Amino acid sequence: MYWPKIQRTLFPGQQDGEEIVMETRQHWMVFLIKFILWLMFAAILILTDWAIGRFAPTLGTHPYVEYVNLIKSIYLMFLVLGLLILWAMYYLNVQIITNQRVVDITQESLVHHTISELHLSRIEDVTAEVDGVLGTFLDYGNVYIQTAGETERFVFDRIPNPTRVEKMILDLYEALPKEQQLPKSPLEK
Repeated sequence: MYWPKIQRTLFPGQQDGEEIVMETRQHWMVFLIKFILWLMFAAILILTDWAIGRFAPTLGTHPYVEYVNLIKSIYLMFLVLGLLILWAMYYLNVQIITNQRVVDITQESLVHHTISELHLSRIEDVTAEVDGVLGTFLDYGNVYIQTAGETERFVFDRIPNPTRVEKMILDLYEALPKEQQLPKSPLEK
């Protein structure tokens, strides 16, 4: 029996012969900070029973306990939904570097995302920036890609190993055939 070969694309708009060199997301510390803030809201749910027992013991008796449990259940549902949204936003915001272009997929909400792409030949400058104590110790920061097009600057926000990403993009640009690269200014010759 003949099975046709199915072309599998790994991201929207991937072209034939385009190989993914690197895929990067925000550093795990960015998610951890948001998760710690989420834990503070989870602590409210845990502290509710203690506060009711200490300051409002009447709410722990019939018929009030059913209303309190209903409110706590609704709060828990929103709490779990918030955690799922945090994870989805972290996971779906991705930057993909291929042998032909740079693709930035930004998930702005659950139902709205933006895909920006930049061909390697349009790159004018790539800058890596590491800022702050956490950024220095954990090696995360921003990568800025300067272009001559409508989108003047691509920003990869708080990604791991920004200097490695910068070097990789510049190496891919240098690997392009000379006719595809932007002409250098007279001062750089």
